[in-house]
Amino acid sequence: MRILQLNLNHCEAAQDLLYQTVQEQHIDVAILSEQYKNLDGNSWVSDASGKAAIWICNSQAIQEVNTTSHSGFVWAKINGVYIFSCYAYPSITIEDFANLLDRIVIEASCHNPTIIAGDFNAWATEWGSRITNRRGEVLLEALAQLNDMILLNTGSNPTFTRAGRSSIIDLTFVSGRLHRIATREVCTFYTNSDHQAILTTLDTPTRKKSSGWRTNGWNTKTFDAASFTLMLEDECELKGSAEEKVRILTSFISGACDAAMTHSKPGKHHSSSVLVDGYY
Repeated sequence: MRILQLNLNHCEAAQDLLYQTVQEQHIDVAILSEQYKNLDGNSWVSDASGKAAIWICNSQAIQEVNTTSHSGFVWAKINGVYIFSCYAYPSITIEDFANLLDRIVIEASCHNPTIIAGDFNAWATEWGSRITNRRGEVLLEALAQLNDMILLNTGSNPTFTRAGRSSIIDLTFVSGRLHRIATREVCTFYTNSDHQAILTTLDTPTRKKSSGWRTNGWNTKTFDAASFTLMLEDECELKGSAEEKVRILTSFISGACDAAMTHSKPGKHHSSSVLVDGYY
């Protein structure tokens, strides 16, 4: 899944250019701040203030969305991932900023795996700023309550430039189970905004089809719990006879094991009902 993150600076030209960028970069989901306008339809959700939005750019459907309208953030479940789009005004008080983060933490604590991204207008050395200001401290303290949230920002590439001054205020956090399959980069292409676009890619493992060969088992020392869990999140539709259901379930679990572990030495097998030695 390819996720584009961008503050549009409430600019019509920037939002028009976004539509072209989404096509050229094959974007699946856009996490937006300060959009020029909200789009109609079920592929777009926005917060109460109209300053944070999520746009599903491909044919995927929103599986779930927050039913309570918040100001400053909105979330939606897409392809099994809960995506939060956030925007914090630079002018709000530190108390209001802390309250916003409290609401985000409360919502995010109920959902996993999670991406929390947006323009927080906060500085901290943890994401490359020269100093850590009070907003940066409050943000770090708030998200630390979620235990497994990990900052994806790396390096010191600025995400915001205006009047010759630059800063890093567009941030991306992911839960631990997504961290191993996530990559993030600050893009250099033109956005017509004073913010750079950020591309986060989730390289979700794909289920392998059976080749007619089996292994003597999997190397459990290479087990990747995050990949295994992600594979099991897919729905396994059991239908047909009891024997057919066993075959479908066996293939489903075997695919998850293939994605999460390397194989030991292969050997020819003759029974499709065998998953691992001793397990059927």
